[in-house]
Amino acid sequence: MGTEAARKLLTGTTPLKLEYFDIQGVAEPVRIALSVVDVPFEDVRIQFKDWPTKKSTTKHGVLPEMTLPDGTVVTESMAMLRLAGEADPEGKLYPADDAATRLKVEQALGLAGDMKRAWMPAMYMGMRPQKFGYPPKDEWDEADAVIERMRKGFVADELPKYMGFFTDLINESGGKFLCGDDLTIADILAYQEIAYFGRGIADHVPKESLEPYPDILAWMGRVDAHPKVAAYKAK
Repeated sequence: MGTEAARKLLTGTTPLKLEYFDIQGVAEPVRIALSVVDVPFEDVRIQFKDWPTKKSTTKHGVLPEMTLPDGTVVTESMAMLRLAGEADPEGKLYPADDAATRLKVEQALGLAGDMKRAWMPAMYMGMRPQKFGYPPKDEWDEADAVIERMRKGFVADELPKYMGFFTDLINESGGKFLCGDDLTIADILAYQEIAYFGRGIADHVPKESLEPYPDILAWMGRVDAHPKVAAYKAK
């Protein structure tokens, strides 16, 4: 697409609008990327109590949705993230003219997606176990024990595996970011996915879960220290 074309889509007389719930979730990487590339946007936070009414007005019955200045509605957070990255005037966030680096970015994005998919059964078992063929949580006597076993199992087995993969990417790329010396959308996405496990918000996933991975913590510190990431988070 190219930087000029991407910025033309994202900017105009009517502000870009990004709608999501009042949480970080899948919209947070998009918010950060837009801030890094200096694209102003209206950050609309939908309250959960308003979702039943709002849902029928969305294109696919889900959030986030991005409304471009020309009125086009964009769905799918990864499409939004790539579009924001493409709009980087410095060409670093999602390199258009460096096929080798862009390939690294795509692989790192895929790895972050793999880790998220590996975690999803353990997370959603605590929310909607009927999706996996079990009774609703309040009707299932073994729910708490199964949820605990799955989540502790992820922290013990899957999390170390993925932290090793991401550590390898950092080291192979020179020890700064996942794909080289510059921040990319892969760093932004992977940071959000990994940071979740250190926030202590999921039962049976202690906030100390990332402490065994000093290289990951150091990389996260570098992402946080990026001037535009830091400015966004300071708001």
